[in-house]
Amino acid sequence: MKRRAIISLSALVLLGYVLVRVAHLYPKWEKPGTEAVLSWDVYGYYLYLPATFIYHDLDGLGFKDSLFVQYRPAGDFHHATPQPDGGFVMKYPIGMAVAYLPWFGVGHLAATLSDTYAADGFSQPYQQAVAWGMILYALLGLLILRRVLLRFFQDREVAIVLGILVLATNYLNYTAFDGAMPHNMLFTLYAALLWLTAAWHERPRAHLALLIGLCVGWATIIRPTELMSLLIPLLWGIRDGKSLKAKLKLLWTHWQQVLLLGFGLILMGSLQMIYWKWSSGSFLYYSYGEFGFDWLRPHLINGLFSYRKGWLVYTPVMILALIGFWPLFRQERGQFWPVAIFTALNLYVVFAWEVWWYGGSFGARPLVQSYAFLALPLGAAVAAMLSRRWLTVLGVAFMLLCADLNLMMTWQAHGTDTGWHSEAMTRAYFWKIFGKSQVKRSDRKFLDVKHELGSTEGMRIRTLYVLDFEGDTSAAITRRTAASGTQAWKLDGSSQFTPAYEISLAELGASPEAWIRVSARTYYEQMEWNEWKMAQLSTVFLREGKAWRQTTARIQRATEPWRWETFTYEMRIPRNTRPTDVLKVYVWNAGSDREVLIDDLKVELIEP
Repeated sequence: MKRRAIISLSALVLLGYVLVRVAHLYPKWEKPGTEAVLSWDVYGYYLYLPATFIYHDLDGLGFKDSLFVQYRPAGDFHHATPQPDGGFVMKYPIGMAVAYLPWFGVGHLAATLSDTYAADGFSQPYQQAVAWGMILYALLGLLILRRVLLRFFQDREVAIVLGILVLATNYLNYTAFDGAMPHNMLFTLYAALLWLTAAWHERPRAHLALLIGLCVGWATIIRPTELMSLLIPLLWGIRDGKSLKAKLKLLWTHWQQVLLLGFGLILMGSLQMIYWKWSSGSFLYYSYGEFGFDWLRPHLINGLFSYRKGWLVYTPVMILALIGFWPLFRQERGQFWPVAIFTALNLYVVFAWEVWWYGGSFGARPLVQSYAFLALPLGAAVAAMLSRRWLTVLGVAFMLLCADLNLMMTWQAHGTDTGWHSEAMTRAYFWKIFGKSQVKRSDRKFLDVKHELGSTEGMRIRTLYVLDFEGDTSAAITRRTAASGTQAWKLDGSSQFTPAYEISLAELGASPEAWIRVSARTYYEQMEWNEWKMAQLSTVFLREGKAWRQTTARIQRATEPWRWETFTYEMRIPRNTRPTDVLKVYVWNAGSDREVLIDDLKVELIEP
């Protein structure tokens, strides 16, 4: 095998170079604030280390405020939960801190010996050491996975699988760019778990059993739901009833090693439980506050197909892995059942999470680690594809298109002025920016607006309402500047709403194909960075006084400061409206105290 595996080895070397090269294109260890390596979730995973080894204050975190002001790793501090005694319990599990530990040590040594950088846990030596340490973990994971795949597939098939994972999936993003997130480390642990599991079943040995337990335990204290990975060694090799009996006999024969596996799992898990007992007084502690799982209504359709974060929308090449379960079932049922059962359960658990889009991310990030397991059905799909020439042509074309798509979107996600939104992508906005190197700021309204009318040829435009605020004596009126005339309406902390325009659908008398166009002239000087507090131009359909259909578009997200701009969008009148429904249009400031001026609020009806 070693003599004939030169293709996959060459591919591995090339892909390793790609990861390192791509990381240099966007050196996060040089980025400030929320773009740095140790920011957002990573800041929470990492916080154990400086708190323990530098500040000796893991309980009170007395150092956090000054460092948070200096490095600004997130919008606010939400990384630990206050306790009645004044202490804190870390929100994020301890497992990633174990992974960061050697690289934290390298960074601390470099900072201590340096005259330039502070040895405070967050200066550039720490950022850089963690970034490159996690890339080394990624390379180790690919190396181990190659060895696993060579047990079951030909050399060229393994090379193609590795190429797909690195070039055509969001694994590239979560190694080269966001490698300090847990998914990279979990992928490596899962590759190791596969290798250890296959090796133990070929020849049961005590140290392999212990390492299996340690891998599962380590994955669990990175993300508790990863305990599901225990299914892989438990179900490995089971093809039918006869093999199930043989597996039970194998486990009984080596019961001491099974206990050793359990010991390794508990040993790693005890790290988290000991910390919880010390910090909260209980061995079990739920640190995610009000967030939880929707077990009875998992968000599977959204998780798989939505434009917000749909797995198969942003990583369509993994359709091959799903197709590959069929040839894997026919050829290697001993591997099919553990991977298939794990995949089904994993999809259910991942998308049962209440915040199923998992905050800011590129695609469905909680599935990245499972690509190590999905490499088996993916390899089966590639092997089947190479068995027929026409399948090879179609398959290669599909893989190249998926790689091109992934590279383009990964570049958009990290480029300048490319318009990518890490949390709130929509169908309309996805296609508005698709393939573009630069995006107009005004296009960002499609993060909120679902439709665009386009041409109005053959349409009649009727102005329903214009409010220019001239002659208004309200306290919210300002004469400092206006888009037209001398007065404008000032939205700020004390004035949150403009006057609203309301009209019943019966009075409106619109045709079934009608649209509403709303617009306002807007001006602001201070940017509101909290998107939930931005001023919004709202179009609401009310039924019995309650909103049942609405579009609210954020103004500051799609306009420039320090100048008057026209902010406008169209909304299709819902087909199932009733004559008693009411159309309401207004602008509100959504809780912000930043001043926004509004002038010439206008409502138009557009119909054939």
